[in-house]
Amino acid sequence: MNVFPVTASTISAKELGEFAQEKYGLDNSYACKLFRTGMNHTYFISNDISKYVLRVYSHNWRTKSEITEELKLLNLLRENNLSISYPIKDINGELIQEINAPEGKRYMVVFSFAKGEKVRFMNNETCSQIGALMAQIHTLVTDKNIDRISYNKKTLLEKPYEYLQQFFSENLSEMKYIKEFGETFKNSDFKNIPNEVVHMDIWYDNMAITEEKELPFSTLTFVVMDGKY
Repeated sequence: MNVFPVTASTISAKELGEFAQEKYGLDNSYACKLFRTGMNHTYFISNDISKYVLRVYSHNWRTKSEITEELKLLNLLRENNLSISYPIKDINGELIQEINAPEGKRYMVVFSFAKGEKVRFMNNETCSQIGALMAQIHTLVTDKNIDRISYNKKTLLEKPYEYLQQFFSENLSEMKYIKEFGETFKNSDFKNIPNEVVHMDIWYDNMAITEEKELPFSTLTFVVMDGKY
């Protein structure tokens, strides 16, 4: 019988919980359960008193240095009193754990749990609070750089077209449209546009809203950040 290699796996919640107990000094009253799979896998580890989020990054999805930059940014937001889910240090002061999964090395980070509910249809007051928090984030990260991919003319306009050329003919109407669209920016001044860290996915599934209308983002999903719970 052939033994096939693994490209993606789901780590046992029981063993992952025991691993977290050892690394973070949690007692055996904490139980770990798988919550969601996706680009990253999310687990909850909790007892009757407290609850944390375990994120296991997919193999080769992010490098350790990329995750480090993500966590540094989260900690910057936390230090400036923004309501976010933040990374938790282990008993040795480390934020990132390494897991030997069947497909290869994966990384794990433990985050604080954002209390509250996901609210899809919001009133004007809640939307206003979300906008105010987003403004705080943008103000804080203006003129800041992190060691992750930079979104510029090359990464947004040129390289995507080059990648598509490997799979599609340049004679396709869609390819012609993409090329023409990119050429409309050829005289744009990319060097002097505002520079800051950018984010994605600030929507109901990535935030938790309490009855007091506090808004802790459920592990804020930036372009430099991954995942949700």
